Parts: sequence; structure tokens; C-alpha cells
Amino acid sequence: MGFFERIAADWLVLTIPLVSAFIGWFTNLVAIKMMFYPTEFRGIRPFLGWQGIVPANSRRLAKMSTRLILTKLLSLEELFAPFRGEAFAKNLSPVVEEITQQVIDEVATKRAPMMWENAGEYMQDQIREKIREEVRAVAIQIVDDFSENITEILDLEKVVMDAVEADKRLMSLMFLQVGVAEFKFIEISGAYFGFIFGLFQMSLWVYHPADWVLPFAGFLVGYATNWVALKMIFNPREPKKVGPITLHGLFHKRQREVSAEFSKLTAGKVLNADNITKTVTVGPSAEKIQAIVEVRINALIDKYLAHPMAAMLVPEADRPALRAELIDRIQTELPKEGGLLHTFAGKAVDIKDEIQTRMEKLPPDEFEGVLRPAFQQDEWKLILAGAALGTVAGVMQLLFVFS
Repeated sequence: MGFFERIAADWLVLTIPLVSAFIGWFTNLVAIKMMFYPTEFRGIRPFLGWQGIVPANSRRLAKMSTRLILTKLLSLEELFAPFRGEAFAKNLSPVVEEITQQVIDEVATKRAPMMWENAGEYMQDQIREKIREEVRAVAIQIVDDFSENITEILDLEKVVMDAVEADKRLMSLMFLQVGVAEFKFIEISGAYFGFIFGLFQMSLWVYHPADWVLPFAGFLVGYATNWVALKMIFNPREPKKVGPITLHGLFHKRQREVSAEFSKLTAGKVLNADNITKTVTVGPSAEKIQAIVEVRINALIDKYLAHPMAAMLVPEADRPALRAELIDRIQTELPKEGGLLHTFAGKAVDIKDEIQTRMEKLPPDEFEGVLRPAFQQDEWKLILAGAALGTVAGVMQLLFVFS
């Protein structure tokens, strides 16, 4: 009996490629879900259970991303090099106004309200402008000090690690959005490859309908669709001409788009002003910042107290309390949104264009490090999971369709 006669005798064999396509699509979809979900481990450790591959390895992946940024894209010194003197002064206007008001509150309105009131509007404006100029100069000096000591103050890896610890979904979000096209390709390609493999499976079943054929074919479909999809994402790294077709790994083909998305997420979700400020206001970094601010503010206070009018407003006995209160108020305002430290850290938001430009120029092997680590260590688990699900589907197909 010929091939078509066999099919005509049992038309159900025509469902094999369709089922195979479904198996390919479904196993790839499950593999993607297993990469990112669940965020927390579910099951009984250490024998039974699962945690998404990315959440389970979030610290390792975060460290690799930080290393990529610091070794291939930016250094701290480069990042904060523009923070020098007048170049950054325009960003400090709100901070200068806040500190100026704090100085006036502590020295004038709190300690000599009547004298301040009787000074009149013109004199008050003159005094305020003079203080503003001095505060502006001190704020620029503090920013210069921050820039000069940036490697002691700011540990970018710690910023990233703290952000990942605070939000378990952050790394999953990063990889999902950066690799959105790649993950969609894995899902859809499972159906295409599954259908193609199903044609061979159908031919084998027509001529050799043994019980092991469908489970074994399901295993191969589940295994092969995941494996082929992963390979096609990253290989070949460079465009390769095969006849009229140009082969190029999907991820490498999208280098410009990936660079734009990665830089936007890095600047917006990870290395933003809030995360940087939160990290540097604890531990040794906070002590270093506090020491810098104290030195500069003390110098400002000493300058004012040397003025005869200020000396008359603030008696000798009150000066230590004034100094302590003013420094405490300024340091309290530092990390708040709009404060000097938060404004300084806000420079991180400006790294987006710089990261994107440099990432677009990375050679293929280094660029691959943006997404590849999410797959590399545990991709065998995804492939085997696809094979296992394919085997189950093959058994079900044998029992319920061809029994």
C-alpha cells in the first residue's frame, strides 16, 4: 500500500503535524514562562518545586549587567565627569534657594526676628542675594567634592543589587522587555518547527505505527523546537549569506532596538536618582557624604559668623547650637527629591543616550552578553522541560487518538 493510500485508510494521521505544531508552540511557551515565573520558589525544597530561572539567578544576572556597563559602556569617572563647577550650576538653583532659606531661617528669622523684620524689604533682598551667592559657591564645591570622591561614594554594583533585592521582578522585567521580540520568536517558531517535524513524524508513523513512535517523536519535537529557537536567536552572530537567504541571529539583528530599550530601562528602572540616593545614604558612603557636607557648611558658617552683623545676631554661646541645627537641616534635605544629593544622583537619568550609543557599537560577542546570560546557565532545563512535555503529549496522542 502506497503512502497516500495509507493516509486515506486512516485520515487521523493528518492530525499528527497539527498536534506536533501545537506541541512545539506549547512547549516553547511553557519554557518562556518557566524562565520568569514564579518569582518566588514554590514547592518543597530541595526535592520538588520551581522558581523562574531569572528570579532564581537575579543577583548573578544583576552583577553581570553591572559588569557589562562598567567595563564596556561607562566608568564612574566618565559618568560624573561633567559635574564640575559652573557646568552643573544651572541644575542647582532649587537647591541653592532651599539652603539659602534655611540659613536665613536659622540666623535671622529664628534668632533675631525683630531685627530681620526692621531691616526692610530692600535690605532683606540684599542680604538674601549675598547669602544666595555664597550658598551657590558652596553647593558647587560640594558637587566637585562628590565628583572627585565618586569611587568612594558610589558603588554602582551595590545600587543594582539593592534595586534587585527591593523588587524581585526587576530583572525579569528587564529581560522580558529587552528580549520581547526574541521571546515572541521562541513561542511562534515552536509551531512552525513543530509542524515541519510533524511531517516527518507522520511519515514515520504511516510506515511504522509502533507504540513508541509518537512519544519518541513528541520528545524530539519538544527538545528540538526549543533548541533550534535558542540557536537562531544568537546564531550566526554576523550576517551569513546562504544562497539567496541571509542568516543572522535575531538578537544581533536587533542591536539598535535592543540598545535603546536596555539603556532606557537601565537609566529609568535601575540607575535612577531614587535608587542611587537610597544606596549612598547608608554605611560608609553616607559617612563620606556627611563629612564632605560638614566641611563645606562649616566653612560657610564660619565666614558668616566672622561678619560683625552676624556676630551681633548670634552670641558666642548660641553658635554651636546654630551650627548643629543648620548642618542637620541641610543633611536632612540632601537625599530628598530636589535636594543636593538627589539632584547630583539625577545625573544617572542622563546616561541613557551614552549607554545606547556605546552599546550600538559593541562587537557581537560582547553585545550578546546583554541577553545571553539569562539563557546560558540553565537553558538545558528549558530544553529538557520541552522534551518532557513533548513526550507527555505524544503519549496522550497515542492513547486518545490512535489507540
